[in-house]
Amino acid sequence: MKSFFIQRLEGLLLLGLGLMIFKLYVSGHLTKLIAPKMVPYALAALFAFLVISLLRMKKQKQGLHNCECESHREPSPAMKVLKYSLFFIPIILGFILTDFTLSGEVLAKRGMAQQQTPLVSSYDAGKHVNSEKISVTDDNYFEVLDDLLNNLDTIEGKEIELSGFIYREDSFKEKQMAIARLSMSCCVVDATLYGYMVNGNVKNMKTNDWYTITGTLKKGSYKGEAVPVIDLKESKKIKAPEEAYLYENVEIIQ
Repeated sequence: MKSFFIQRLEGLLLLGLGLMIFKLYVSGHLTKLIAPKMVPYALAALFAFLVISLLRMKKQKQGLHNCECESHREPSPAMKVLKYSLFFIPIILGFILTDFTLSGEVLAKRGMAQQQTPLVSSYDAGKHVNSEKISVTDDNYFEVLDDLLNNLDTIEGKEIELSGFIYREDSFKEKQMAIARLSMSCCVVDATLYGYMVNGNVKNMKTNDWYTITGTLKKGSYKGEAVPVIDLKESKKIKAPEEAYLYENVEIIQ
């Protein structure tokens, strides 16, 4: 009878995993946990879980009258609970959670990435710093950041406009913040924070809220490294975009 129960439980857990992936996919939350390039693999896993679950159910029905003699030592009840909770807990969280964004506390512990290098450099390096006004979009975010980091001595006084969420660390001063974006290469575990230091009247701009800001660039520092800094001119609060992550393939330089 134990074998009957265990086989049924394992089949239900695999079915639950498949349904959880399906729920995240149709709700649009799947790309908050994994990069779009990983979605086909997740859907393949969904199909595999459903098939294996059905096979597991079929196996337990066919084996009801088989001898349940065990030649190996049975794991303790505590070990069984631990084993199956590794499946059960993620399934429950996947169904009940509605917000999959990283919290401000988690981001503050990670800090901002100070440099990045595109794996594929197919753009005209330096073209953005030669513009009268630098407009940062999702498509050119890493190009602009790369150009500014490599041309810090020539960016003084140039105007820049970009959108992102407000980010702060405990070490930031009252008139200091960062406007940031999260990048994901594979999944939320490798999510990396990129951003620009901002100086100005930022006291009333709440952490994690989204803004479009305009300001002038200058050379500054973050944790001892030279970085572009924005002197704030204007800010406008906006709604968080449906696709909050950037998915550019980048290699972090430590």
